[in-house]
Amino acid sequence: MDITQIKQNRSKLILLFAIPSIIAMVLTAMINLVDGYFTGNFIGKEGLAAINLGLPIVYLYLALGLMIAVGGISIAGRLLGAKKIAEANNVFRQTITLCVIITVALSIIFYFTLDVISSFLKVDSLTKGYFATYYKILIIELPLMVIISALGMFIRGEGSPVFVMFMNLLSVVLNIILDYLFVAKFSLGIAGIAWASVISVSLVLIINLLYFTHSKVFKLGNFSWEKASIKETFLNGGSEFIGELSMCISMAAYNAVVLNKAGVEGIAAFTIIGYVSYIFSMIIIGFGQGIVPLLSYSYGAGEKELAIKVRNTTFRMVTISAVIVFLVMSLFSNWYSG
Repeated sequence: MDITQIKQNRSKLILLFAIPSIIAMVLTAMINLVDGYFTGNFIGKEGLAAINLGLPIVYLYLALGLMIAVGGISIAGRLLGAKKIAEANNVFRQTITLCVIITVALSIIFYFTLDVISSFLKVDSLTKGYFATYYKILIIELPLMVIISALGMFIRGEGSPVFVMFMNLLSVVLNIILDYLFVAKFSLGIAGIAWASVISVSLVLIINLLYFTHSKVFKLGNFSWEKASIKETFLNGGSEFIGELSMCISMAAYNAVVLNKAGVEGIAAFTIIGYVSYIFSMIIIGFGQGIVPLLSYSYGAGEKELAIKVRNTTFRMVTISAVIVFLVMSLFSNWYSG
């Protein structure tokens, strides 16, 4: 990737980066849909409700992960545009280490406070057992998920968005196979759903780490902590954190109201609606994640006007996509809800 390519083929490059990113994000959402299918068919509405009641936990991890990863890749991409490869590598290593430290610390805290959290999230007696079983296992998987997401952003940043797409496809396939084995065949219940996620994500993480043994730009290794870039990382990713945190708070509030008004059945129904909405929202988010490398690279190379043009072109594409998504959800609501 170079500035001349971006200037001459702006729209083409946006799509070249955005489409694999969109597919990758939709595939990520498909994992939730697969889990929902096996939970609903083999465990029941209580299992679906338990998973949904704990989604604010998942969104909190996503909020922290996106803040660090987006902030980090923005800086690293800018440094790549300025041809400062060593500095970009240091930011990469620092970003991944921050993701590991913060998410693992969060999982340790959640492990010892899960009962308190379940009370705060209004988990009732019908779903409490499912909730505790599922999330005590899932907090092992969530840091791994965040690390994979962060690694994926840097892989896109060095120009390999298709690799990330195939890793997400592999994750979906592994999840389907393991859900079937653990839940349908071995009758492990909701614990099987959680362990399927842990194992599939662990395998994908190993492959992602192996990628960096021969990557074109970013390499794993020693680094030095830089206070200025850490501060900039959190500032750059702050908007992502606020956006995901608002989802976390909104989800907790929705769940409390639905549980009070419609009970476990209402939460289970709300879960299915959430899966469909999540898939469509991933299309829009995929655009955003896909163009980060182009924007930061252009900005780092001193081509601010080009960065603005990339942003504006993407905005038009996202607007058209959002209208199409709205029309599909409105016109075919009976089909996907049935």
